[in-house]
Amino acid sequence: MNSRLKPSFIACAVVATLVSSTVLAPPAVAADVRLSQVTDRSASAFTLTPDFSLTSYANALASRIGADNVATVLDTANRSVTACNSSQLQAQPEYYARTDIPLDPSQIISSSDRFCWNAEDSSTKNWLPQGITGSSDADDDHLWGEDRVMTVAWHYSATNAGTSYDKGARISMVDRNTGKYRHVLLVEPTRTSTPNYKAMGIHAGGIAWAGNYLYVTDTAVGLRVFDMRKFLWVDAANGNQVGLVNGVYKGHGYSYVLPQIGVYKQANIQSSCVPATSSLCFSSLTLDRSTTPDTLVVGEYRNNVDTANLNVVGGRVVRYPVDASTRQLTLTAGKAVPRDAVTIPKSNIQGVQTWNDTYYLGRSSADKHSFFFTGPRDVPMKTWSWGVGGEDLYHEHTGTGSTMSAGKVWTATEHYVDPNGAVIDKRVVFAVPLSQTF
Repeated sequence: MNSRLKPSFIACAVVATLVSSTVLAPPAVAADVRLSQVTDRSASAFTLTPDFSLTSYANALASRIGADNVATVLDTANRSVTACNSSQLQAQPEYYARTDIPLDPSQIISSSDRFCWNAEDSSTKNWLPQGITGSSDADDDHLWGEDRVMTVAWHYSATNAGTSYDKGARISMVDRNTGKYRHVLLVEPTRTSTPNYKAMGIHAGGIAWAGNYLYVTDTAVGLRVFDMRKFLWVDAANGNQVGLVNGVYKGHGYSYVLPQIGVYKQANIQSSCVPATSSLCFSSLTLDRSTTPDTLVVGEYRNNVDTANLNVVGGRVVRYPVDASTRQLTLTAGKAVPRDAVTIPKSNIQGVQTWNDTYYLGRSSADKHSFFFTGPRDVPMKTWSWGVGGEDLYHEHTGTGSTMSAGKVWTATEHYVDPNGAVIDKRVVFAVPLSQTF
């Protein structure tokens, strides 16, 4: 396979600050359209411990199979994005049509860019779009080498597929210049003498690309880390098989797998993630390039919260400083310590982005339009229209430092069917200029 030179990375010095604890009273009925405040909550419970012991196993796989880079994956892309049909277009925020919670015309925002998946990916019930990131996160010039790239994560539903096994998570590497894309299966190396790997049963609700590293949320555990220089070409035959099978490496029907190299673990790992003061549910993930240094922004999804214990409807948003040179999380005494944390008084937040001290919150709904909340800490937030089934966020912009543009925020919508299984066909990837929400 061909290779290209990797870009270099430049960022700023490290700052870390913790915030004090405050409790928020439950919001009134229909609070999702009322102005509310973002309030502080202690970040001390959310330190992470790095573990990169999988790196040697990923290296062994790369040595045995051979590793390709992002450019090669894009050059061999085997699918193409399409123009969106009328149903998919209706999922965008400018088509807000809820009469149960009406918005003022001034609150309706409009998409400025979009694409849709090919017919197979637009209609599959087995794979569901989740996290989103791209080359604007990855490098200072907002390109990866010569390429403008978008990466979308999907999680597999064994229930929908009717399989006894879980294919785990995949990413779609999209060339935004050509419209071509390819799916890549995320895998976890096995700690065995013979290099091998397995699929990982994670939700992949949030992803962020910083330098050579792709960070993927593992809801109960923390952040899994993948090296974007280690795409492994495997045998795509037989979608039921993964790992080394009769001397041949398989990838559940995909030609590329990407092995995990590390993880940042929280101290209190739960078998199933439920709201708790001592742990975080890692739901969404973005990169904030306006902070010094850059920060990874973790959002926590909350639904049906036990308000008797936490007295909040929304989850927490926690930001972790990223080292300027390594693009890994900054460590203090061997731990990744949050820069800050806030509690958001909104439920069902699937995507969170921060930029210039403003929070951008994308709320999800299964089959209806929802809401986009914006504002800095400690002041009322503004409410805007949002898409149907919007997930993670990705901030695409240009420039650096004081010249950085507001750009636009992207999301991928999840649903092809509603919770009852009825077809609604509203799977789209769209962007909204942030300037509309100022």
